[in-house]
Amino acid sequence: MFELEGDGFTDMDRMLLTADRLERLAANLRAIHAGAGPTEDDLASAPVIENWATEFVPAKVLFGRVAGNLPEKYLGFCSTDLWVLAEPRGWVLTLERWYRLGQPEKLRK
Repeated sequence: MFELEGDGFTDMDRMLLTADRLERLAANLRAIHAGAGPTEDDLASAPVIENWATEFVPAKVLFGRVAGNLPEKYLGFCSTDLWVLAEPRGWVLTLERWYRLGQPEKLRK
């Protein structure tokens, strides 16, 4: 959300960054629709999210732990808005980027 204050909007740089992200998202959605999905290079450079689950906050996002060489104090991860969840294919598309899916969170009964 961008807020108008006086004659201008606050955080114009963030507005342009969001526009760039939306343009990339639109191109990725068109590729998925055409059956192209993420490329091997897209997924090779995508972080792996372990112990993942989805939540509404108020948009659907992905929670989890990024796999790799992270400090022990690293507690978790929350993505930008989740746009495409392709669990059988092992990837998701958020507003910001592609992610590879590791193991989902094991819910306690």
